[in-house]
Amino acid sequence: MDAWLLGTVLLLVAYFAALAWGLRHRGRTLRGPWLFFLRAFFPNWKFFHAVGRAPRLYVRGRDVNGQCGPWQRIYPQLPRRAWHLLHNPAVNLALTQQNLIDHLAQDINDLPEGADPQHCVSYALVCRLALDALQGGHWGDQTLIAQAMPEAAAWQLELRMEHPGLPDHAPESVLMLQSDFMPLPARTA
Repeated sequence: MDAWLLGTVLLLVAYFAALAWGLRHRGRTLRGPWLFFLRAFFPNWKFFHAVGRAPRLYVRGRDVNGQCGPWQRIYPQLPRRAWHLLHNPAVNLALTQQNLIDHLAQDINDLPEGADPQHCVSYALVCRLALDALQGGHWGDQTLIAQAMPEAAAWQLELRMEHPGLPDHAPESVLMLQSDFMPLPARTA
């Protein structure tokens, strides 16, 4: 066995040993910034437990006059192409980001009553995703939201639990989290 393969095997063994230790000593929910990153290797399989509402992320901007734009859902339906059966990095990225949104919803559910979700690593990562969407971020050749608002002075995100197939912000949706308006960071050239 060459050194590269042996090193890879040892790293995998160390990774799973750390994961097992963390689960044994911290309960079934991974907490803390370094344990959170281990969770990134595993998708959120919660959707197998029950059919129902799924978390959806919305973002909107507010201009300098205080006028708010409409709520726009992140993770739009991407068009399907025949070559996507072989190569589909944009949808793979979209699924990874939706998995992050699922993890935030789970983290919020796991928080004790009255705890602030802003201290969760998943909250910080979802905020970065929402800000990127508002400023015109893309998945391949598709924008994250229908209409970017790079001229916005502040922004806000919202996490809603909605039944798939219903229109955005349907009356049956449940508000899970709504952030305060946050100022847009200064752009660097």
